[in-house]
Amino acid sequence: MNIQAEKALIIEQFKKVNDANLIHAIKSLLDYALTKEKEDFEVPEAHQKLVMERFEKVRKDPDRLLDWDEAKKSLKVG
Repeated sequence: MNIQAEKALIIEQFKKVNDANLIHAIKSLLDYALTKEKEDFEVPEAHQKLVMERFEKVRKDPDRLLDWDEAKKSLKVG
């Protein structure tokens, strides 16, 4: 089911709800979601610098990277 169909289904279900507490709870969830969508996600400069430093280390010494499959094996316990 695509997102538009899901939204339509939820709207139809919501129209049948009469519980005031549930309606207020849903409204709070929607208000929270709208607020979060409006917030800009900003990566702190310190984090950006750390990532760039790690890229530079890899660029200078690509052999320092581990193969993912080998790394997974070393992490497995027992």
